[in-house]
This record gives sequence, C-alpha cells and structure tokens, in this order.
Amino acid sequence: MSHFRTVTRLLVVAIAAIALGACATGADHHDHDHHGHDHHADHDHHGHDHHGHDHDGTDGRLLVVTDHGTIAVLDAHDGDVEAVFAHALPDGALAAYAGPSGEFGYVVHRDASIVIVVDSGQILEEHDGHEDLEFGPIGLLGEIRVGSLPTHFTTMAGRVGFYNDGSGDITILDEGALRSGIVTRLVPARVDHGAPVLLADQMIVGYVGETFVEIMDYDGTVLQTIPNVSRAHGQARVGRFSAIGAVEGVLVVTQTGSRFDARMVTNPSGTPDGVRTGTLYAHPRLPHFVGNLGQGLVKVDPAAHTSVAIPLPAAPWRFGIDRSGHYIVVLGQDGVVYVLDADTFEMVGSVAAVPARDPDAPRGTPIPSLTLGRRVAFLSDPASNHIYEIHLDDVEIEAEFHVELDGTVTGIALMVTDGIVH
Repeated sequence: MSHFRTVTRLLVVAIAAIALGACATGADHHDHDHHGHDHHADHDHHGHDHHGHDHDGTDGRLLVVTDHGTIAVLDAHDGDVEAVFAHALPDGALAAYAGPSGEFGYVVHRDASIVIVVDSGQILEEHDGHEDLEFGPIGLLGEIRVGSLPTHFTTMAGRVGFYNDGSGDITILDEGALRSGIVTRLVPARVDHGAPVLLADQMIVGYVGETFVEIMDYDGTVLQTIPNVSRAHGQARVGRFSAIGAVEGVLVVTQTGSRFDARMVTNPSGTPDGVRTGTLYAHPRLPHFVGNLGQGLVKVDPAAHTSVAIPLPAAPWRFGIDRSGHYIVVLGQDGVVYVLDADTFEMVGSVAAVPARDPDAPRGTPIPSLTLGRRVAFLSDPASNHIYEIHLDDVEIEAEFHVELDGTVTGIALMVTDGIVH
C-alpha cells in the first residue's frame, strides 16, 4: 500500500452563492450507473501540452455537481473555486461529464430529463496551424430538454451524444458550434438502454434489451444489423476498430470504407456464467481495449481477436485509462485505487481512498466518481464531500479538497484543453 502524502485544502463555498466571477442562469448513484465515460480515445486533442504552464498533469478545470442541483467549477491545479451555480437543477442524482475538447462540460439530471451545458472558460482558437488556449468567463450556456431519460454519454470526433432511454432516441451535439448556440440533432433509435459509437457518418448502437447491434446513419436509418449480441453495452473506438461489450464477449466491429465487419471476441476461458463486459475504454497509443469482467479486467486485442482476463484484488467499481495512455486506474469495490501499467497490465501500486461499496445501501445512495487527467486521477467521496487528487506515477494521494457545497457531491469531471498558452 502506498504511503499517504496528503495536503488538505478547505474550499469554502457559501451555499447561497450564485457565482464567483461568472454569471449563472436560472452522478451516479448506488445501483444506477449513468454510464458516463471519459473516453480518452475519442478525444481529438491528444499529444499537446499546455506550453507556458508548469505542466504537472493537473491542468484544466474540475466540474463538480451535487444532489441539490448545484454546479461548481474548480481549478484542478490548486483546487480554487472558480464558479458556483447554486440550485441550477432540481434535487436528484446529477452526473457530470467532460466533452472531447475540454471546453465544455455536461451536467445530466436523468430523472428530470435535463442536460445543462457548461462553458469551462477554456477556449481553443485556431492560429497558424495550431490551437491557442485562451480564457474567458465560466458560465452555463443553456439547457437541453429534448429526449426522455438521458443516460448514456459518449463522445467522438468533436461530437457529443446522449442516449435517451425513455424516448428511444439519441441527442447529438456538435461542440464546435456550441458558443454560437445549442443546436441539437435527435436521432430515432429504440426505447431501451442504448450505447452508441459515434462515427463520421454512421453510428454503431448496442442495446441491453435486444439481441443485436445496429449500424445506422444520423437520420436513424438502419444500414446493417449484427445478430447474436446479448445485453450489449459499453463502447470504445480506436483507429478503425470499434468495440461493444456483451454477454458473449466483446464485439469488435472493423470499418473499411463504408463496410463494417463484425466478430465476437469470446470471453476468456473460465469466465463465470452471467459475467459480462459492460464498460470499455481505449486510447490512441494502445493496440488493445480494456473492459471490466467480473472480479477484474479484460484485455481485448481487436486485430488478433483475442482476450485475456486480468484478475484484481477487488471487482472494479469505476475505472478508465488516463489521458497519457500509460495507466489504467481502477477504483475497486473495496475502496482502494489500483493503478496498472496500460501496456503490460502489471500492478504499479495501490492506495486506500474511500469507504468500500456497501451492497446493502439503499438505491439512490451517492457513490464515488472517478475522472482522469494526464498521470493524475481525481476521486470524489460522497460520504465526506472530499475530492482526492492521486498522482499516478507514485500512486499517492497528493491533495485532498473539501468542497462545502449545498448537498452531496454526486459527480465530477475533468475538463482539459490541449492548446498553446502564449
């Protein structure tokens, strides 16, 4: 177990505050997963550091939400509170996500069918063949109320998508146009719990309640059906390979031009009945997908069509790949954060962080939220309203933020922009 080197930072925020330096407008809980993914492989802005910064992996801004509908934005470098929007949404299980550019965040109130778009104040501007990072006001750009029960969040190639379970459609946003106005595209699908992979001209959509996966265009026209895929959920993409988790294993869909070929990579030998992969991640520097599988993880090679089970001391509660692509970070159900080498899957280290999952906790009890930067992880503890900053190179808790907001923290998301600061 790693040694703790903790710096406690008390971030006092008046409950009645509307904003600090910003103008306001008028997560996931126990046993309900909003299936939010910081899909690092889907981001378009990798490989560029913030020139001019003391770049230590904690650049960017943290989006924090509570079950009293309060939204806050923190400086991820030092934990300073940049803006607060009190009671921007009704009470409930709020979830927070970051868009692919890092310029925007998204706060979802599933039960109220509302999505709020947050402007992080980090602005990418094209300049002489590169992107400059400039800073403006943090604010709430507006609400999205199309689609019922927005649940699964996904990003790809500058687009953001929400699968609306209740209305059976997919809300699509183009991030590049958001500051000019929130324009949504609603793509018809199925009333189900769906998970789409967003491609340039098509989508690959899996459904928990069906036994097939569909490939459709952005008008909702089904172009191809892939049969014999049970309880499809969880998706990732890298290169020409897309992956969707299922009971049978992981479906790998290979795109060649306008043609899609699908092949099921079956579960590793010895996988217990009923255990499935329901969450997947990828990163551009890695040739494999990483998924959850029962007590551990699964490594899927999409080119060789092979999979290997990776056991862990505890079943994954939250996990992902950091933005550098070098670490897999797993919050186990024992409350311990495990850090693995993303290439070899060897254990780098572990650190106890939050209370273990209580299987008897009432439905709706807030659970921890994990968000990843470059060689850094942030983990929320709803029991104490603390956010822990964990440096991945040495697997140590480097800082502890206590955010005094109205309500319990239910979701956090790191909004990072990769541009040049002059």
